[in-house]
Amino acid sequence: MDVNDIPQDDSKIFKGQRKVIYATQNGNYQTATTNGWEMEEFATEQAVEELNRLTTEALTAVKLGEKSPLFYLMYRNRFDLPSLAQATGFWQWQIKRHFKPSVFAKLSDKVLERYAEVFGISLEKIKNGR
Repeated sequence: MDVNDIPQDDSKIFKGQRKVIYATQNGNYQTATTNGWEMEEFATEQAVEELNRLTTEALTAVKLGEKSPLFYLMYRNRFDLPSLAQATGFWQWQIKRHFKPSVFAKLSDKVLERYAEVFGISLEKIKNGR
C-alpha cells in the first residue's frame, strides 16, 4: 500500500492514538502511521465480542464446577490455549488437565505461581479464581 493510500478513518478502537505500519513510497518500504480504518475496527470489535462471550461462558463453567478458575482466567486475560502454553511453558495437554477442578485442587504452589505471574495476579487470587 502506498503511504498516500493509508486509511485515516479515526477509529474509535485506537482511542486517539496512531498505529505504525509499513507502506511504500517511491517503490521503497517505510514506516507510516494510521489512526485506523473501518475494516480493522470491525474485525477488532468482532474479536473482542468473541473473547467476551468466551469469558462469560468460562465463568459460568467455573461456577458450575465444570472447570477450574484457570479456564476463566485464561479468557479474562485474553489468552487462548496455545498462547497460554507459550507464556507459561506448560504443554497444552497439561493446561487442559489443569482446567479440571480435581486436578487444579492438587496443583502445587510452584505451578500456580507460574500462572499467577503470567496473569499478573497473586497466588491467593489464582486459588480463589479472581
